[in-house]
Amino acid sequence: MKTVREMLGQHSEDTFVGLGWNGREETQLEAATRLVASMVLLSELTGLQWWRDTEPLESRSAHFATVPPDVNAVADLLREEVRLDWGETASSFSAILSATDPAEGEPALAQLHASVGSPVDKWNKVQISLSEDFPMGSPAQATRWFAELVRIWQPDFARLTNIAVLENRVFTRASYISWTSSNAYAEPETRMDVRFPFGDGTLSVARGWTVEGVTALDRELESAGAPRLSKRPKKQDVPQFPDALPAGLAALDREVELAPQGA
Repeated sequence: MKTVREMLGQHSEDTFVGLGWNGREETQLEAATRLVASMVLLSELTGLQWWRDTEPLESRSAHFATVPPDVNAVADLLREEVRLDWGETASSFSAILSATDPAEGEPALAQLHASVGSPVDKWNKVQISLSEDFPMGSPAQATRWFAELVRIWQPDFARLTNIAVLENRVFTRASYISWTSSNAYAEPETRMDVRFPFGDGTLSVARGWTVEGVTALDRELESAGAPRLSKRPKKQDVPQFPDALPAGLAALDREVELAPQGA
C-alpha cells in the first residue's frame, strides 16, 4: 500500500484522522471496546503493535509497555485516567503504533489520542496522527479503513486531513475523506466530492487530493450553507451503521485526482 507521502505529495506532514461527537455517556468498558477495535484494525493494516507510556505525565522519563488487545485491560487503563471535570465516565487514553519500543528511538507510524465518555456538553474526540510513512493506500483503500473507524466510533463527524489544509481553512468542513452524521448536520450538495450513503450519514471523498482541491471544496460547502462543526447537538443522536461497507468504493481510484509527486 502506498504511504501518506506517496498519496498526498509534499503537503503530507501532520496528516491525521479526527472523529468527534458531543454528549454521549458510555462506560469505560464500552469505550475500551471501541479503542481495542481501532487498534486491532490499524495493527492488522500495518503489522505493528501499540505501546503506551506507563510513566505519569509530570515524569521526565518514559517507560513504554505494549497495549494488550484486551478490552478489560484497556478499560482498567481508562479508569486510571478519569477526567472528573468532563463527567464520571470520561477518560483519556494515548498510544503509539511502532515496530519496537518507542524509547529506543523507533519513529512512530501513528499516534492515537482519545478523550471519550463524556455525557455533558463537551467535544468527545479521537485523533489518530499518521506519519508520512503510514500505509494509507489508494483512495479506495484509505476510504475503507477510514469507514471502519467511523463505524467503530459512531461519531457525528470524522475527517482525514492535514495541517496544510487547516492552515488555509482553519474551521474546514471538507477533507480528503470525511463522514458526516445526518442526525447532527445538514449536508449541502456539491459536485466536488464523491458521496456514498453510509449508515445514518454520508461518506464524502474529495475529487481533488490536493490542498487546493480540498479548500475549494470547503469554500463550496460554506457557500452552500454547510453549518460549522461547532453547531453540534449538545446530546448525540448516535448514528447506526450496516455490517457492510458502501458498494462502489473501488471506483474512487478512478474518480480522485492525486497530487503530482513532488508537488
